[in-house]
Amino acid sequence: MVLLKGMDEAGYMTATEAAAELNVSVATLYAYVSRGIIQSEARSGTRARRYRAADVRALANKHKVATKHGDSSKLLSFGAPLLDSEITFTDGLKLYFRGRDASQLAANSGSLESVAALIWGCDDEPKLSTGSIELPPEYLDLAGTVDPDYPLVTCQALLPLMGQRDVRAYDLSREGASRAGLNVLRLVTALVSGVTPTTRPVHAVLSSAWKVEEHDDLLRSALILGADHELNASTFTVRVAASAGAPIYHAAAAGLATLQGARHGGEIERTYRLLQEILDSRQKDAEVVAGWMRRGESVPGFGHPLYPSGDPRAQTLLGLLNRHRSSRGAADVIQAVNTAQSVTGKLLNFDGALAALSLHLGLAAPAGLCILAIGRVVGWVGHAIEQYQDQRLIRPRARYVGLR
Repeated sequence: MVLLKGMDEAGYMTATEAAAELNVSVATLYAYVSRGIIQSEARSGTRARRYRAADVRALANKHKVATKHGDSSKLLSFGAPLLDSEITFTDGLKLYFRGRDASQLAANSGSLESVAALIWGCDDEPKLSTGSIELPPEYLDLAGTVDPDYPLVTCQALLPLMGQRDVRAYDLSREGASRAGLNVLRLVTALVSGVTPTTRPVHAVLSSAWKVEEHDDLLRSALILGADHELNASTFTVRVAASAGAPIYHAAAAGLATLQGARHGGEIERTYRLLQEILDSRQKDAEVVAGWMRRGESVPGFGHPLYPSGDPRAQTLLGLLNRHRSSRGAADVIQAVNTAQSVTGKLLNFDGALAALSLHLGLAAPAGLCILAIGRVVGWVGHAIEQYQDQRLIRPRARYVGLR
Protein backbone atom coordinates (compact mmCIF):
# COMPACT_ATOMS: atom_id res chain seq x y z
CA MET A 1 0.00 0.00 0.00
CA VAL A 2 1.34 3.45 -0.93
CA LEU A 3 0.56 6.17 1.60
CA LEU A 4 0.33 9.91 1.02
CA LYS A 5 3.63 11.77 1.22
CA GLY A 6 4.12 14.69 3.56
CA MET A 7 0.70 14.57 5.30
CA ASP A 8 0.59 12.26 8.30
CA GLU A 9 1.69 9.42 6.04
CA ALA A 10 0.32 6.74 8.35
CA GLY A 11 -3.03 8.47 8.76
CA TYR A 12 -4.44 9.17 5.30
CA MET A 13 -4.89 7.73 1.81
CA THR A 14 -5.65 9.18 -1.58
CA ALA A 15 -8.99 8.40 -3.23
CA THR A 16 -7.31 5.84 -5.50
CA GLU A 17 -5.56 4.12 -2.58
CA ALA A 18 -8.71 4.03 -0.45
CA ALA A 19 -10.81 2.61 -3.30
CA ALA A 20 -8.18 -0.05 -3.96
CA GLU A 21 -8.05 -1.01 -0.27
CA LEU A 22 -11.84 -1.49 -0.27
CA ASN A 23 -11.92 -3.10 -3.71
CA VAL A 24 -14.58 -0.63 -4.85
CA SER A 25 -14.80 2.13 -7.43
CA VAL A 26 -13.91 5.71 -6.55
CA ALA A 27 -17.60 6.58 -7.03
CA THR A 28 -18.54 4.05 -4.33
CA LEU A 29 -15.87 5.53 -2.07
CA TYR A 30 -17.56 8.92 -2.47
CA ALA A 31 -20.86 7.29 -1.47
CA TYR A 32 -19.23 5.97 1.72
CA VAL A 33 -18.02 9.51 2.48
CA SER A 34 -21.49 10.97 1.89
CA ARG A 35 -22.93 8.49 4.41
CA GLY A 36 -20.34 9.48 7.02
CA ILE A 37 -18.73 6.04 7.02
CA ILE A 38 -15.34 7.43 5.99
CA GLN A 39 -14.04 10.88 6.91
CA SER A 40 -12.30 12.99 4.29
CA GLU A 41 -10.41 16.27 4.46
CA ALA A 42 -9.46 18.86 1.88
CA ARG A 43 -5.79 18.95 0.87
CA SER A 44 -4.22 22.38 1.10
CA GLY A 45 -3.58 24.00 -2.28
CA THR A 46 -5.53 21.43 -4.30
CA ARG A 47 -9.11 20.31 -4.96
CA ALA A 48 -8.21 16.73 -4.08
CA ARG A 49 -9.23 15.26 -0.73
CA ARG A 50 -7.54 12.80 1.59
CA TYR A 51 -9.25 9.94 3.42
CA ARG A 52 -8.69 8.62 6.94
CA ALA A 53 -6.85 5.34 6.70
CA ALA A 54 -8.36 4.09 9.97
CA ASP A 55 -11.89 4.50 8.57
CA VAL A 56 -10.92 2.78 5.33
CA ARG A 57 -9.35 -0.19 7.11
CA ALA A 58 -12.26 -0.53 9.55
CA LEU A 59 -14.71 -0.72 6.66
CA ALA A 60 -12.45 -3.13 4.79
CA ASN A 61 -12.44 -5.40 7.85
CA LYS A 62 -16.25 -5.28 7.99
CA HIS A 63 -16.36 -6.37 4.37
CA LYS A 64 -14.03 -9.26 5.17
CA VAL A 65 -16.25 -10.41 8.05
CA ALA A 66 -19.35 -10.21 5.87
CA THR A 67 -17.64 -12.15 3.09
CA LYS A 68 -16.42 -14.79 5.53
CA HIS A 69 -19.96 -15.44 6.76
CA GLY A 70 -21.50 -15.29 3.30
CA ASP A 71 -23.83 -12.34 3.91
CA SER A 72 -23.88 -8.67 4.86
CA SER A 73 -25.53 -9.01 8.28
CA LYS A 74 -22.54 -7.41 9.96
CA LEU A 75 -23.14 -4.26 7.95
CA LEU A 76 -26.77 -3.65 8.93
CA SER A 77 -26.03 -0.59 11.04
CA PHE A 78 -25.58 3.12 10.40
CA GLY A 79 -24.15 3.68 6.94
CA ALA A 80 -24.93 0.29 5.43
CA PRO A 81 -26.16 -1.44 3.39
CA LEU A 82 -25.75 0.73 0.33
CA LEU A 83 -28.51 0.71 -2.30
CA ASP A 84 -28.25 2.35 -5.69
CA SER A 85 -30.36 5.50 -5.96
CA GLU A 86 -30.49 8.52 -8.25
CA ILE A 87 -32.56 10.67 -5.89
CA THR A 88 -30.46 12.22 -3.12
CA PHE A 89 -26.77 12.86 -2.55
CA THR A 90 -24.84 14.66 0.16
CA ASP A 91 -21.13 15.49 0.22
CA GLY A 92 -21.33 16.34 3.93
CA LEU A 93 -21.72 20.04 3.16
CA LYS A 94 -24.81 20.27 0.96
CA LEU A 95 -27.82 18.12 0.11
CA TYR A 96 -28.89 17.53 -3.48
CA PHE A 97 -32.14 16.21 -4.98
CA ARG A 98 -31.38 14.77 -8.43
CA GLY A 99 -28.39 17.08 -8.67
CA ARG A 100 -30.27 20.18 -7.50
CA ASP A 101 -29.20 21.94 -4.30
CA ALA A 102 -32.00 21.26 -1.78
CA SER A 103 -31.46 24.59 -0.03
CA GLN A 104 -31.88 26.43 -3.33
CA LEU A 105 -35.01 24.43 -4.06
CA ALA A 106 -36.36 25.35 -0.62
CA ALA A 107 -35.75 29.02 -1.34
CA ASN A 108 -36.96 29.17 -4.94
CA SER A 109 -39.51 26.40 -5.59
CA GLY A 110 -43.15 27.39 -5.55
CA SER A 111 -44.40 24.29 -3.77
CA LEU A 112 -43.58 20.86 -2.39
CA GLU A 113 -45.48 19.44 -5.35
CA SER A 114 -42.98 20.93 -7.81
CA VAL A 115 -40.15 19.18 -5.94
CA ALA A 116 -42.21 15.97 -5.98
CA ALA A 117 -42.25 16.13 -9.78
CA LEU A 118 -38.45 16.36 -9.71
CA ILE A 119 -37.92 13.53 -7.21
CA TRP A 120 -40.48 11.22 -8.81
CA GLY A 121 -38.82 11.65 -12.20
CA CYS A 122 -41.85 13.28 -13.82
CA ASP A 123 -41.08 15.61 -16.71
CA ASP A 124 -42.94 18.47 -15.07
CA GLU A 125 -45.47 19.19 -12.34
CA PRO A 126 -48.55 19.58 -14.60
CA LYS A 127 -48.26 15.89 -15.54
CA LEU A 128 -49.10 14.96 -11.95
CA SER A 129 -52.76 14.09 -11.47
CA THR A 130 -54.95 17.03 -10.49
CA GLY A 131 -57.95 14.97 -9.45
CA SER A 132 -59.39 15.20 -5.94
CA ILE A 133 -59.81 12.35 -3.48
CA GLU A 134 -62.60 11.82 -0.96
CA LEU A 135 -62.58 10.25 2.49
CA PRO A 136 -65.66 8.05 3.20
CA PRO A 137 -67.71 9.20 6.23
CA GLU A 138 -66.95 5.98 8.14
CA TYR A 139 -63.24 6.68 7.81
CA LEU A 140 -63.75 10.16 9.22
CA ASP A 141 -65.56 8.57 12.16
CA LEU A 142 -62.51 6.35 12.73
CA ALA A 143 -60.26 9.39 12.62
CA GLY A 144 -62.35 10.95 15.37
CA THR A 145 -61.35 8.18 17.79
CA VAL A 146 -57.64 9.16 17.68
CA ASP A 147 -55.99 11.83 19.82
CA PRO A 148 -56.08 14.94 17.58
CA ASP A 149 -52.58 15.89 18.71
CA TYR A 150 -51.23 12.79 16.93
CA PRO A 151 -52.84 12.71 13.47
CA LEU A 152 -50.07 10.55 12.01
CA VAL A 153 -51.60 7.60 13.87
CA THR A 154 -54.80 8.24 11.90
CA CYS A 155 -52.82 8.46 8.66
CA GLN A 156 -51.12 5.16 9.40
CA ALA A 157 -54.50 3.48 9.93
CA LEU A 158 -56.37 5.00 7.00
CA LEU A 159 -53.78 4.86 4.21
CA PRO A 160 -54.06 1.07 3.67
CA LEU A 161 -57.87 1.36 3.78
CA MET A 162 -57.79 4.07 1.13
CA GLY A 163 -55.41 1.94 -0.90
CA GLN A 164 -57.88 -0.92 -0.77
CA ARG A 165 -60.54 1.36 -2.26
CA ASP A 166 -58.25 2.55 -5.06
CA VAL A 167 -58.67 0.13 -7.95
CA ARG A 168 -55.47 1.48 -9.51
CA ALA A 169 -53.36 1.11 -6.38
CA TYR A 170 -51.38 -1.79 -7.85
CA ASP A 171 -50.36 0.11 -10.96
CA LEU A 172 -46.69 0.25 -9.97
CA SER A 173 -45.47 2.04 -13.08
CA ARG A 174 -43.86 5.45 -12.61
CA GLU A 175 -47.06 7.16 -13.74
CA GLY A 176 -49.28 4.95 -11.59
CA ALA A 177 -47.11 5.28 -8.49
CA SER A 178 -46.89 9.06 -8.96
CA ARG A 179 -50.69 9.28 -9.15
CA ALA A 180 -51.05 7.21 -5.97
CA GLY A 181 -48.24 9.19 -4.35
CA LEU A 182 -50.05 12.45 -4.93
CA ASN A 183 -53.17 10.91 -3.40
CA VAL A 184 -51.17 9.87 -0.33
CA LEU A 185 -49.60 13.33 -0.06
CA ARG A 186 -53.01 15.01 -0.14
CA LEU A 187 -54.54 12.51 2.26
CA VAL A 188 -51.81 12.93 4.87
CA THR A 189 -51.95 16.72 4.50
CA ALA A 190 -55.74 16.72 4.94
CA LEU A 191 -55.69 14.40 7.97
CA VAL A 192 -52.95 16.43 9.66
CA SER A 193 -54.80 19.69 8.90
CA GLY A 194 -58.26 18.43 9.83
CA VAL A 195 -59.73 19.43 6.46
CA THR A 196 -61.07 17.57 3.43
CA PRO A 197 -58.50 16.58 0.79
CA THR A 198 -57.88 19.38 -1.70
CA THR A 199 -55.74 20.19 -4.72
CA ARG A 200 -54.39 23.36 -3.08
CA PRO A 201 -50.61 23.41 -2.46
CA VAL A 202 -49.65 21.54 0.69
CA HIS A 203 -48.02 24.52 2.40
CA ALA A 204 -51.13 26.64 1.79
CA VAL A 205 -53.37 23.99 3.33
CA LEU A 206 -51.19 23.72 6.43
CA SER A 207 -50.66 27.45 6.94
CA SER A 208 -54.41 28.07 6.66
CA ALA A 209 -55.36 25.24 9.03
CA TRP A 210 -52.73 26.29 11.57
CA LYS A 211 -53.55 30.00 11.14
CA VAL A 212 -50.00 31.01 10.24
CA GLU A 213 -50.63 32.25 6.69
CA GLU A 214 -48.05 35.01 7.07
CA HIS A 215 -45.39 32.32 7.51
CA ASP A 216 -46.38 29.97 4.70
CA ASP A 217 -42.94 30.55 3.13
CA LEU A 218 -41.34 28.96 6.20
CA LEU A 219 -43.64 25.95 6.00
CA ARG A 220 -43.01 25.56 2.27
CA SER A 221 -39.24 25.61 2.76
CA ALA A 222 -39.38 23.17 5.70
CA LEU A 223 -41.51 20.72 3.71
CA ILE A 224 -39.10 20.82 0.77
CA LEU A 225 -36.00 20.43 2.94
CA GLY A 226 -37.59 17.36 4.54
CA ALA A 227 -38.57 15.76 1.24
CA ASP A 228 -35.77 13.18 1.29
CA HIS A 229 -32.57 12.26 3.09
CA GLU A 230 -31.51 9.18 1.16
CA LEU A 231 -31.57 5.82 2.98
CA ASN A 232 -32.77 6.74 6.49
CA ALA A 233 -34.68 4.20 8.60
CA SER A 234 -38.18 5.06 7.37
CA THR A 235 -37.10 5.27 3.72
CA PHE A 236 -35.39 1.90 3.94
CA THR A 237 -38.62 0.50 5.41
CA VAL A 238 -40.57 1.92 2.47
CA ARG A 239 -38.11 0.40 0.00
CA VAL A 240 -38.42 -3.02 1.65
CA ALA A 241 -42.22 -2.82 1.45
CA ALA A 242 -42.07 -1.65 -2.17
CA SER A 243 -39.64 -4.44 -3.06
CA ALA A 244 -42.29 -6.92 -1.89
CA GLY A 245 -44.83 -5.33 -4.24
CA ALA A 246 -46.76 -3.35 -1.63
CA PRO A 247 -48.58 -0.38 -3.21
CA ILE A 248 -47.71 3.22 -2.33
CA TYR A 249 -50.48 3.51 0.30
CA HIS A 250 -49.18 0.50 2.26
CA ALA A 251 -45.51 1.39 1.81
CA ALA A 252 -46.15 4.91 3.10
CA ALA A 253 -48.00 3.51 6.13
CA ALA A 254 -44.92 1.39 6.88
CA GLY A 255 -42.77 4.49 6.58
CA LEU A 256 -45.01 6.37 9.00
CA ALA A 257 -44.74 3.58 11.55
CA THR A 258 -40.95 3.82 11.45
CA LEU A 259 -40.80 7.62 11.35
CA GLN A 260 -42.75 7.87 14.60
CA GLY A 261 -40.12 5.86 16.48
CA ALA A 262 -38.29 7.62 19.30
CA ARG A 263 -34.91 7.20 17.59
CA HIS A 264 -36.17 8.69 14.33
CA GLY A 265 -38.81 11.41 14.05
CA GLY A 266 -39.47 11.23 17.78
CA GLU A 267 -36.34 13.31 18.31
CA ILE A 268 -38.23 16.38 17.07
CA GLU A 269 -40.69 16.41 19.95
CA ARG A 270 -37.89 15.80 22.46
CA THR A 271 -36.04 18.82 21.05
CA TYR A 272 -39.22 20.87 21.28
CA ARG A 273 -39.49 19.97 24.98
CA LEU A 274 -35.86 20.96 25.55
CA LEU A 275 -36.20 24.34 23.83
CA GLN A 276 -39.53 24.95 25.56
CA GLU A 277 -37.89 24.24 28.92
CA ILE A 278 -35.15 26.75 28.11
CA LEU A 279 -37.72 29.39 27.15
CA ASP A 280 -39.90 28.81 30.23
CA SER A 281 -37.23 28.23 32.88
CA ARG A 282 -36.19 30.80 35.45
CA GLN A 283 -32.74 29.23 35.42
CA LYS A 284 -30.01 30.46 33.14
CA ASP A 285 -30.45 28.92 29.69
CA ALA A 286 -27.13 27.10 29.89
CA GLU A 287 -28.12 25.50 33.20
CA VAL A 288 -31.17 23.90 31.61
CA VAL A 289 -29.06 22.22 28.93
CA ALA A 290 -26.41 21.26 31.47
CA GLY A 291 -29.16 19.70 33.58
CA TRP A 292 -30.14 17.36 30.75
CA MET A 293 -26.51 16.33 30.35
CA ARG A 294 -26.01 15.97 34.12
CA ARG A 295 -28.94 13.55 34.29
CA GLY A 296 -27.37 11.46 31.57
CA GLU A 297 -30.01 12.40 29.02
CA SER A 298 -28.88 12.77 25.44
CA VAL A 299 -29.48 16.30 24.22
CA PRO A 300 -31.75 15.92 21.17
CA GLY A 301 -31.70 18.04 18.05
CA PHE A 302 -27.99 18.79 17.92
CA GLY A 303 -25.23 17.12 15.93
CA HIS A 304 -25.47 14.81 12.91
CA PRO A 305 -22.94 12.14 11.88
CA LEU A 306 -23.27 13.04 8.19
CA TYR A 307 -22.65 16.75 8.80
CA PRO A 308 -19.73 17.50 11.13
CA SER A 309 -19.68 21.07 9.79
CA GLY A 310 -23.42 21.55 10.27
CA ASP A 311 -26.64 20.19 8.79
CA PRO A 312 -27.36 22.25 5.63
CA ARG A 313 -31.11 21.75 6.06
CA ALA A 314 -30.98 23.20 9.57
CA GLN A 315 -28.72 26.04 8.46
CA THR A 316 -31.16 26.97 5.71
CA LEU A 317 -34.23 26.87 7.96
CA LEU A 318 -32.45 28.73 10.76
CA GLY A 319 -31.42 31.38 8.23
CA LEU A 320 -35.07 31.85 7.27
CA LEU A 321 -36.01 32.12 10.95
CA ASN A 322 -33.31 34.77 11.37
CA ARG A 323 -35.17 36.93 8.87
CA HIS A 324 -37.99 37.01 11.41
CA ARG A 325 -35.64 37.86 14.26
CA SER A 326 -37.42 41.16 14.82
CA SER A 327 -40.22 39.02 16.24
CA ARG A 328 -39.77 38.50 19.99
CA GLY A 329 -40.66 34.83 19.64
CA ALA A 330 -38.14 34.18 16.86
CA ALA A 331 -35.35 35.98 18.74
CA ASP A 332 -36.00 33.96 21.90
CA VAL A 333 -36.04 30.65 20.02
CA ILE A 334 -32.81 31.46 18.21
CA GLN A 335 -31.19 32.44 21.50
CA ALA A 336 -32.25 29.10 23.02
CA VAL A 337 -30.73 27.28 20.04
CA ASN A 338 -27.48 29.22 20.32
CA THR A 339 -27.24 28.40 24.03
CA ALA A 340 -27.73 24.67 23.43
CA GLN A 341 -25.14 24.72 20.64
CA SER A 342 -22.66 26.44 22.92
CA VAL A 343 -23.14 24.02 25.83
CA THR A 344 -23.19 20.81 23.78
CA GLY A 345 -20.54 21.84 21.27
CA LYS A 346 -22.82 20.50 18.52
CA LEU A 347 -24.69 22.32 15.79
CA LEU A 348 -28.45 22.25 15.30
CA ASN A 349 -29.69 19.41 13.06
CA PHE A 350 -32.88 19.27 11.00
CA ASP A 351 -34.91 17.67 13.81
CA GLY A 352 -33.92 20.58 16.01
CA ALA A 353 -34.71 23.10 13.28
CA LEU A 354 -38.24 21.70 12.90
CA ALA A 355 -38.72 21.96 16.66
CA ALA A 356 -37.51 25.56 16.60
CA LEU A 357 -39.83 26.37 13.70
CA SER A 358 -42.81 24.85 15.56
CA LEU A 359 -42.09 26.94 18.64
CA HIS A 360 -41.68 30.10 16.57
CA LEU A 361 -45.05 29.52 14.89
CA GLY A 362 -46.75 28.74 18.19
CA LEU A 363 -47.60 25.19 17.14
CA ALA A 364 -48.01 22.16 19.39
CA ALA A 365 -45.12 19.79 20.06
CA PRO A 366 -46.17 17.11 17.49
CA ALA A 367 -46.33 19.65 14.61
CA GLY A 368 -42.67 19.32 13.65
CA LEU A 369 -43.00 15.59 13.10
CA CYS A 370 -46.13 16.19 11.00
CA ILE A 371 -44.21 18.65 8.80
CA LEU A 372 -41.42 16.11 8.35
CA ALA A 373 -43.87 13.28 7.60
CA ILE A 374 -45.72 15.25 4.93
CA GLY A 375 -42.50 16.35 3.26
CA ARG A 376 -40.97 12.88 3.52
CA VAL A 377 -43.93 11.30 1.69
CA VAL A 378 -42.38 12.81 -1.43
CA GLY A 379 -39.09 11.00 -0.88
CA TRP A 380 -40.81 7.75 0.07
CA VAL A 381 -42.74 7.74 -3.18
CA GLY A 382 -39.57 8.45 -5.16
CA HIS A 383 -37.74 5.56 -3.50
CA ALA A 384 -40.72 3.24 -3.96
CA ILE A 385 -40.73 4.06 -7.68
CA GLU A 386 -37.03 3.20 -7.89
CA GLN A 387 -37.66 -0.07 -6.08
CA TYR A 388 -40.61 -1.00 -8.31
CA GLN A 389 -38.40 -0.50 -11.34
CA ASP A 390 -35.61 -2.57 -9.81
CA GLN A 391 -38.02 -5.52 -9.41
CA ARG A 392 -35.90 -7.26 -6.80
CA LEU A 393 -36.92 -8.28 -3.29
CA ILE A 394 -34.81 -6.78 -0.51
CA ARG A 395 -34.08 -9.80 1.65
CA PRO A 396 -30.98 -9.57 3.89
CA ARG A 397 -29.69 -12.76 5.51
CA ALA A 398 -29.37 -13.32 9.25
CA ARG A 399 -26.18 -14.81 10.69
CA TYR A 400 -27.20 -17.25 13.43
CA VAL A 401 -25.23 -16.71 16.66
CA GLY A 402 -27.37 -18.74 19.11
CA LEU A 403 -26.96 -22.19 20.61
CA ARG A 404 -26.48 -25.17 18.32
